[in-house]
Amino acid sequence: MKIAVGISTRNCEKTIGNVVRVVDEGLKKYFLNQESLIIVSDGYSKDKTRETAKKIKTKNEKIVKRQEGSLGKGNGVKTILSLSKKKKVKAIALVDGDLTSIKPDWIKRLLLPILEGNDLVVPFYLRDRYDGVITNQIAFPLTKTLYGVDIRQPIGGEYGLSSRYSRIALSHKLFPGKFGIDIFLTTVACCEGMNIAESVLGIKEHESTKEYQDPEKLLVPMFYDVVGTIFELIGYYEKYIKEVKGMRKIKRIGAIPSAAPSRIPTDKKALLSKFKAKYGEFIRGREESSFLGDLLPLFNQIAQKPLKEYSFPLELWVKAVYRSINAFLEGEKVIDVLRVLWQGRFIGLIRETEKMKNQEAEAYIRKQVKIFAKYKCLLK
Repeated sequence: MKIAVGISTRNCEKTIGNVVRVVDEGLKKYFLNQESLIIVSDGYSKDKTRETAKKIKTKNEKIVKRQEGSLGKGNGVKTILSLSKKKKVKAIALVDGDLTSIKPDWIKRLLLPILEGNDLVVPFYLRDRYDGVITNQIAFPLTKTLYGVDIRQPIGGEYGLSSRYSRIALSHKLFPGKFGIDIFLTTVACCEGMNIAESVLGIKEHESTKEYQDPEKLLVPMFYDVVGTIFELIGYYEKYIKEVKGMRKIKRIGAIPSAAPSRIPTDKKALLSKFKAKYGEFIRGREESSFLGDLLPLFNQIAQKPLKEYSFPLELWVKAVYRSINAFLEGEKVIDVLRVLWQGRFIGLIRETEKMKNQEAEAYIRKQVKIFAKYKCLLK
């Protein structure tokens, strides 16, 4: 049986060498008797990512190539899946090229459940409360609420896929070319009857978190791609969502370690300043925000508050999310507005959790799902 590990990269010169070495070590250690392939799919890096990846000596076959199609992680993943299909690979693992916390046993934890009969392996990480800000505020609660599947990291970045599921994903009409690929893989598996397992990978740390202090650099473009894909899939799987009853249990493989992830620093003053500026640019007095209806005066009040008095109630955020979904599916342009509110809600989340211990903050984030479930009736 042939297996493959695909590594998506863009400007990962500093990290790709170690990622390739660790992947090769994991394949040697845990899959010595399997025919293994390493695929580095590069997204038009402007540094020496490809050259660095090519120089690394590996025991397993390695292919380093520029991804097919336009710029975007989704096209990088599509390149990996398409090449794996041509090579008749039966089990595929996907990892990001900017990882700094990857370990050899990650390869085992992503691939072995596939070889044992699962179609998709999603990761379970220990992450700082301010890492995964799109996950915590929208992707996780919507996935659990709408699809009835308790997956904590629906846009985790690292996956295991069977050849069966890979073919289904590749043929899907909504296969995204950019950052929406992760939530796409999770959502489609939930709705297409795939066998899903959750594998504990421990702490996740990656280079891109260094760019979180400037949301416009990475998080905002990511928000547009991820949320746009989430909303499109909600429309596509409307019938499935209406038939969801109860909560589907996902088998978790591995024990959660007691270690704590590194804290991600946040600058509330800077974030609030940017939120207020963007609020004035995209929401206050703009016709595009009319879908918020009677919520708009409340958001106007929030945007005027100084930091010491600042709060952004969760229920307001959840109502705005559902109104955004409804308006989006009716053809309105809503993501400009929602991403500004998301930045405002993030400041509120910081203020609500900054004095909590890690476990308390995680429990607080999980409890948000109850509010999403309470207002699910708002979804048309």
